[in-house]
Amino acid sequence: MKGTLPLLVAALAAGLIPHMPHLSPWIPAWCFVFWGYAALSEPRGWPLPRPLSRMCLTFLGFACVFVSSNGVIDNSFGAGLLCVMAGLKTLEVRRERDLFIAIFIAYFMVVSSLFFSASLVMTVYMVAAMIHITAILLRINCPGVPLKEAFKVSGAITGKAIPLTLVLFFFFPRIDGSLFGISSNRSATSGFSNTLSPGSVSRMVKSEAPVFRVTFGDAIPSPDQRYFRGIVFQTFDGITWRSTTRPPSGALVTSAASHVSYDIMVETKNSDRLFPLDLPTRIPKGTRLRADYTLEKPKGGLKEAPYRFQSATAYATGHFNPWEAVFTRLPAGGNPQSRRLARRWRAQATEARQVVDNALAYLGSNGFVYTLNPPPLSGERVDRFLFESRKGFCEHYASAFVYLMRAAGIPARIVGGYLGGTVNPMGHYLIVRQADAHAWTEVWLKGEGWVRVDPTSVVAPDRVERGAGFGLPEADRPSFFIGDGASFLARGLKRIQLGWDAVNYHWDTRVIGYSGTLQDAFLKKLGASSGNWKGWLTAAAWGISFCGAIFALAWLILELRSRNRTSPARASWELFQKKLRKENITRHGATGPLDFLDYIKREHPHLYPEARSIIRLYVALTYGRDAGNNTKLGDLKRAVTRFNPRKIHPRAQETGPRVRRI
Repeated sequence: MKGTLPLLVAALAAGLIPHMPHLSPWIPAWCFVFWGYAALSEPRGWPLPRPLSRMCLTFLGFACVFVSSNGVIDNSFGAGLLCVMAGLKTLEVRRERDLFIAIFIAYFMVVSSLFFSASLVMTVYMVAAMIHITAILLRINCPGVPLKEAFKVSGAITGKAIPLTLVLFFFFPRIDGSLFGISSNRSATSGFSNTLSPGSVSRMVKSEAPVFRVTFGDAIPSPDQRYFRGIVFQTFDGITWRSTTRPPSGALVTSAASHVSYDIMVETKNSDRLFPLDLPTRIPKGTRLRADYTLEKPKGGLKEAPYRFQSATAYATGHFNPWEAVFTRLPAGGNPQSRRLARRWRAQATEARQVVDNALAYLGSNGFVYTLNPPPLSGERVDRFLFESRKGFCEHYASAFVYLMRAAGIPARIVGGYLGGTVNPMGHYLIVRQADAHAWTEVWLKGEGWVRVDPTSVVAPDRVERGAGFGLPEADRPSFFIGDGASFLARGLKRIQLGWDAVNYHWDTRVIGYSGTLQDAFLKKLGASSGNWKGWLTAAAWGISFCGAIFALAWLILELRSRNRTSPARASWELFQKKLRKENITRHGATGPLDFLDYIKREHPHLYPEARSIIRLYVALTYGRDAGNNTKLGDLKRAVTRFNPRKIHPRAQETGPRVRRI
């Protein structure tokens, strides 16, 4: 027991570290205060708290966790409770049983971190923490074993568990959904809420955080087709657009062409909704398509798993529905100049398409500027934007355009989502970031249905064709934007970033996203199936065969290594003989080292002094009491390295054919 508390604290600290980003700051402080007291209590003779004091601290800790979580029972609440328990556990370690319980808590803390993140970095840390905790457990059980040796044994145990882990991963039945029914209260930061006003989208564009990644079945669509739909805004009060009416379920598509199949992997901490490519025609199970072609959030919230879609990039949506009358309404008064302009266009036009073209021509030929920092608007905001400031971001242009269309009697609406994205050449997928946030419009035209119109495209065409940063003036571009004039270092760092993103994406899709559906596909490739007991027997046979092959390969490698392993003393002895063989001095296989020394003394006396010290060191290290003596092993290596028989010449008085004359 003595001296084990610091080791126990090290094990518990390994379990606390992955939870720290999700805990209230007082919980890590709580743990380190009590752990520090426990670690110092043994050498300094401090008393540990009595049972009544520990009970009071326990109730205090539980109450503080409940208050800091606002009474919400979720993953963060459970993690906080576990860490508070771990902080107090070191204060009652008096028997060996208490040590083992504390080690078990450390293991559980590490594994429970998967409730928050299963990323590649977290997985690597979890394996390292498991090796760390197991090494401490070995050291506690065997105090005489050096800590370095305990880590070697722990690593070997972990390595031997890998084959069985792989078999269970690939063949054990997958359980989709939450195992315990505990939901996470992740704070969504997608930025798109039920309201849209000047500045809503421009604030999002200043963030480089990824929102989702898309893998396409075939070629990636061109930039002007990458409109990812998220929310439709309906009503306008003169300042703010709102999504107030819940559209009915079901969406009508009378014709669709150019279908695209793709998978979306959502970054759940940065998004609170799904953004399918415009216009979705096939959606994942568990989701529902509304009549405005947006998706309802799946039951249980978004998951870190691929969502499979099919969308049409060319389509017609059919007739105008009664519920869509909300897309024709404007406030009773306000913005008289804009209203007069729209009515004049409508009076001059023979069809609605001409009004749309007139509005786009007006925005494209009157000095409008696309900028992240437009001047503030007040009063008649649409009039001031269209006829005075003429500077704005995508939400300004979408808002003004829809206002003009409705004033002209044409149904129109604003759509919020993302446009473009970054193609990662290392993984051939699309990264959609907050910086790709965009607002565009749709108008309803007779014979065509809802038609996408992007007013920003006539003011800043580079925004659509090349990405968000290219459409902005140089001074307005975000600091993370990599443009045409970027330095070699900036481009190199960008490639490293994309490479790391590709590694994590493949981890998420192929490991974390290994669902029951993917398991069924994998088993079918092996000739098995999860649909009947014979299929599972086949899968079990594959698993047993895989484990057997891995263990056989490991045994073969260890056996060959043990046969071919040469000790350091033996290696020096072989080098010594090699140097002698170059001088035609060869030892017979049946001749022992000391007999070989007698032979050298008799036949080559000039080599005897150095050969004697080398051979006697070798004999002592191999057969004597000095086996494992590192000092003498070093002496042997140095003596053999210095030994050069060609430079040791016979004395002049020696005669006979063995004397080398110079």
